[in-house]
Amino acid sequence: MSHLILNIKDQSKLTFLMEILNRMEFVEVVEPNKFSPKEKKILADLDGAVDEVKLHQDGKIKLKTIQEVLDEL
Repeated sequence: MSHLILNIKDQSKLTFLMEILNRMEFVEVVEPNKFSPKEKKILADLDGAVDEVKLHQDGKIKLKTIQEVLDEL
């Protein structure tokens, strides 16, 4: 099973999109309020990591090298 997280920019299109997805037999829609606290934490951590990568790509922050991370362990 694969997972896909969508960020809908235009909330007025959300109902339309949900209607289409719910009609597809091969898609199981899991709405955010149905995530467990552990799943919500994982998603929040993932969002934070993606934000850090974007900042790094924009040259706004410097990420640690793998060696620096390993040295901390």
